[in-house]
Amino acid sequence: MRLPITFALTLGLATAASLAWSQGKGHNRYRWTDSHGAVQYADSPTAEALQVGYDVIDSRGNLVKHVDRVKTAEEKSADANAATVAAQEKQRAAEAAQADRQMLQAYASEQALLDAQKGRLAAIDQEIANVKVSEAIQEKSLAEQLAYASSFERDGKPVPPTVKQQIETLRGNVAAQKKFITKKLAERTESELRAQAELTRYRELRATQKADAQ
Repeated sequence: MRLPITFALTLGLATAASLAWSQGKGHNRYRWTDSHGAVQYADSPTAEALQVGYDVIDSRGNLVKHVDRVKTAEEKSADANAATVAAQEKQRAAEAAQADRQMLQAYASEQALLDAQKGRLAAIDQEIANVKVSEAIQEKSLAEQLAYASSFERDGKPVPPTVKQQIETLRGNVAAQKKFITKKLAERTESELRAQAELTRYRELRATQKADAQ
């Protein structure tokens, strides 16, 4: 059966238009700016486009998406390092904020904070005092053992192994106690510095709270 000429012509034109539209719609091009500042176009991204970054545009010139340039290994490594540093900074900031909240919750007043700080220092002082007492006892015992060993030497006799062992043990104990005291003194100094910074921060936080309340 033959179709009317007018209908057949209309159908053919519609089909052709549909094909042209679908083909045009699916065909994207690539646009970029070269090293001389000139805009370039191509049916596929070139090596230069990959290096500088390019736009994907449709058949009507509308922007579909932008693709950044391919980064070098050094740039990728630098980006990764920067991301790590940023994450660490964010973590530190979160930890500092948490510490601020805990301090405000723990101490209702500045005096409460000062009392707690004095208590920590007093605890360190007590540890040092206790070890100093023990050190004095150990040093006295060591002096006695050394005198005892000297009596054998004066008589031209060998010092008994048990005495030698006792002397070495006492010397080790005294050395360990001196080291402990030195460590605790450094800890006390650090605690004092930390307490001052803590007090300054506490005052800042309370001042901020007061300002916000007003």
